[in-house]
Amino acid sequence: MKHIRKQGASGEYLRWCREVRGTNHEDYRRLGNPLKAELHRTLLTEQGYLCAYTMKRIDAEASHIEHIKPEALCRADRTGSDLEYTNLVACFPAEGMKGRYRYGAQLKDDWWEDGGFTFVSPLHPACESRFRFGLDGGISAVNNHPKAVTTIRVLGLDHCSLTEDRKRVIDEFIFGPTGNTPLSKAQAARAITGLSHRNGEGHFREFCVAISHALEAYRKTLARNARRRWFARRRG
Repeated sequence: MKHIRKQGASGEYLRWCREVRGTNHEDYRRLGNPLKAELHRTLLTEQGYLCAYTMKRIDAEASHIEHIKPEALCRADRTGSDLEYTNLVACFPAEGMKGRYRYGAQLKDDWWEDGGFTFVSPLHPACESRFRFGLDGGISAVNNHPKAVTTIRVLGLDHCSLTEDRKRVIDEFIFGPTGNTPLSKAQAARAITGLSHRNGEGHFREFCVAISHALEAYRKTLARNARRRWFARRRG
């Protein structure tokens, strides 16, 4: 999970929210285009074009606007709260996409327990440190943290197809497109630093946090192998 730093909604969206406040139109379901499309673009830009839950690469055609706290529950608690920008993120897949995915926003659906206390939100500054990704694309909860364990289950972040996607991206990043050009220890260290930055188009690399964790594991493996070779030479 990549931490999302909310930068604020567009002036047009905030203006519309003020205009409908206290009326029958104060409802997310009343939000139409082009304003909804603009809101969607704002979220994508804010997130560096990564799904808020899975870190898959997304764009406007492959994602939808997701309420972290489910939309219907927001309205039930307080009129207009389903419009709060701090509860909105962009997630894979697109609205109306054929077929169901057994991970991410579609698996989460309307899940919400204990007021969200047991869920690791991508808006929480510590969200990236709650999970650990391996070279094989696997995910685990750091120190078996209960919130992280629940979040992995609710979002299906350990689903086999998502794990395979992460592994494919990790393998290509570390070992090259053909698998024959592995990074050196120094190159891996530089790459970890670079993964925290957006590219020239404002995009984060797909699964960037998973790649970063895998690079750390890779560097440790290189260091262990170097020590073994050193001891082998000493014994020889």
